[in-house]
Amino acid sequence: MNKTLLALEIVAELQAYIQQIENSVKRFKIATDLDDNDTLDPEDYVRQSEAAEMQLRYEQLLRQAKEMETFMLEHEQKEYTIILPGALVETEMYYIYVGISIPSFKWDDKTVITLSEKAPAYAKMRGKKAGDTIELGAKRHKIVCIS
Repeated sequence: MNKTLLALEIVAELQAYIQQIENSVKRFKIATDLDDNDTLDPEDYVRQSEAAEMQLRYEQLLRQAKEMETFMLEHEQKEYTIILPGALVETEMYYIYVGISIPSFKWDDKTVITLSEKAPAYAKMRGKKAGDTIELGAKRHKIVCIS
């Protein structure tokens, strides 16, 4: 397993996720900007309020995503022998990166899963080493290596 190449792919997926969130923030920001010269009915103000609320939610998601990007950059050169935040775990079916949470994707004929350290699955995995087994859902997987 090449941790550097896979980490670059995870960062690329994370940056695409950030771009999607930024686009949503822009879209809702435009929706909140009503022209004062237009004749407005009460529904317009309701939609403006809803758009402002959604904008705030997406801005929060954006802050979290940028924190994940910083986390990735801080941990990409570190090597691990046990499962801790920043570790990349390989099983027969998955690559699991611990410390961030983005949608899964395929890489090198395996599914890449990112797992927040707040996830219940992480609590069960923490401290395990190569050769141990971990549970993902109802299935057990043998850890091939950790880096």
